[in-house]
Amino acid sequence: MSSNPAKRYHFSGVGGSGMAPLAQLTALLGARVTGSDRNLDRGLRLPIFDALEEAGVGLLAQDGSGVIPGLDALIHSTAVEPTNPDFIRARELGIPCIRRGSFLAELAAERRAIAIAGTSGKSTVTAMVAHILLESGLDPSFLGGGAAIDLAGSFPPGSLRVGGSDWFVVETDESDGSVAEFSPAIATLTNLTRDHKEIDATVALFGSLLSRTKERAVVNVADPALANVPRPGHLSFLTVALEGEPTWITPDLVAGEIRLAPNGVRFTIGSAEARVPFPGILTVQNGLIAIATAHAAGISVAAAARSLERFGGVRRRLERIGAADGIDVFDDFGHNPVKIRMSIEALRPQGSLWVYYQPHGYGPTRFFRDELIETLRAVLRPRDHLLLAPIYDAGGTADRTISSEDIAEPLRRSHLSAKVSPSREEALRDMVENARRGDRIVVMGARDDTLPSYAREILAGLLARSGE
Repeated sequence: MSSNPAKRYHFSGVGGSGMAPLAQLTALLGARVTGSDRNLDRGLRLPIFDALEEAGVGLLAQDGSGVIPGLDALIHSTAVEPTNPDFIRARELGIPCIRRGSFLAELAAERRAIAIAGTSGKSTVTAMVAHILLESGLDPSFLGGGAAIDLAGSFPPGSLRVGGSDWFVVETDESDGSVAEFSPAIATLTNLTRDHKEIDATVALFGSLLSRTKERAVVNVADPALANVPRPGHLSFLTVALEGEPTWITPDLVAGEIRLAPNGVRFTIGSAEARVPFPGILTVQNGLIAIATAHAAGISVAAAARSLERFGGVRRRLERIGAADGIDVFDDFGHNPVKIRMSIEALRPQGSLWVYYQPHGYGPTRFFRDELIETLRAVLRPRDHLLLAPIYDAGGTADRTISSEDIAEPLRRSHLSAKVSPSREEALRDMVENARRGDRIVVMGARDDTLPSYAREILAGLLARSGE
């Protein structure tokens, strides 16, 4: 296993947001680790590559050279295709090829894991739970899908922490099915919507997770789809919901007296009060679920609630980059209809909202097209502006017969401001020249690691415009 120093692994697609922290963790636990990434081959030196090298991961070209005789396994992301040279070389040498999620499930099985599952909010909930456990003195390890901000002891850029206790707070992945391979002490189900898979398929995966869970499960009983997940008799359940939400059973913990503000939320759970310095009703839901999960691990509700006032957030989850001339700039991971709706509703400004959205692949765009159009019709106002980037192209053999114009054109027919910006430079000029005091700008999208830098370029343009 990866904690054995005698083991050697090569990570193909090592720069990905899920792959990088796992490679770092494997190296920090003493294994010999190398990694390859197509962005390295393209000459794109991302900050994550420096962090990987700092953890002891050797970086190589994605040409098969990292797959050598004696390697224990090739660890790969789902974005890496079988025609990749690393895969070809591994097959030639008879080296096992293990998906990232499956490898992580093996690692988590060695610890007292808290596995967070769901189709929205799980990166934030994972970081919240790690933050609460850390502040409560439990010294957990943590591996999330997003980089936690200001989580003490985390390794750059923040998606990973190696703690001294047996607790391991980990985000699971339903997109590749590996969520069903975890055997945690505690499992948490945040919500379930049509995302990477159809709902019925994800229900089955979540059912498998609960069947393998050893101690307790935390479930959001206001989510109708989660009612279909089988609940095994050996498990103790702790259920949650927001006040006023219809539920399929009476919840154990309820978030009440909810107050939403532009820069944070407040709510109560019984006699305890929670304050979280991030906007939106999803923040309330995430906070409630995190408090319940920490409580399942033995922490009082009051202590967990107090802790969230000092939660630093997660990179690219409604992350406020800065402001210039009265215009706030945000960076957000929102990429499917549910996440996009939640983010836009949370960010609603006094003025106009400028949304720069990059669809994150041809397959996902085709899968979500109709739902995405209806979502944007519902949440955008006539004075808002949607700037669509061309669909993110990760290479490979994708069917490229859909484009961003297939989203923009129906929205224009609904009298909304929606257009495709062929280049980032053009979109930046549009936003910098036309955004006004009281507006908010948000960069949205997944997979493309250059989006955070682009959000900062927008802020720099606004600062230059205002002379700051």
